[in-house]
Amino acid sequence: MNAPNPASPATTERILVADDNREIADLLAELLASLGHAVDTRYDGAQARAAIEAAPPRCAILDISMPGLDGCALARWVRARPDGAKIRLVAMTGHCAADERARMLAAGFDEVLAKPFDLDHLEAALCGAPPRRSAAA
Repeated sequence: MNAPNPASPATTERILVADDNREIADLLAELLASLGHAVDTRYDGAQARAAIEAAPPRCAILDISMPGLDGCALARWVRARPDGAKIRLVAMTGHCAADERARMLAAGFDEVLAKPFDLDHLEAALCGAPPRRSAAA
């Protein structure tokens, strides 16, 4: 990931980062916090689900390959919630073949970021188009 550009204006958002790789989760959380965001970091899908139930974030950046409740299952659960369309979902993955990307988008993600990604891609994912409507809408 590239270093943040101090000249770029940041909009403060509540962001959830969930990745079972603690180093990646913590590094990403530090980067987002340095941009002025309020970040909640979780290390598995069950923790991320509990965090969303307690206080839904504006954006959730979810690792796809978490053990137990993986990112795609968590995305489908978010989209099934009454407020699920209000949460921007960004997938983080080390596997980004076209068929896997399509599977992630079908699960409800708004964006897919392939690791490693740079700050420009991260900012575009956070500030992109409005969140998608839930599958039921």
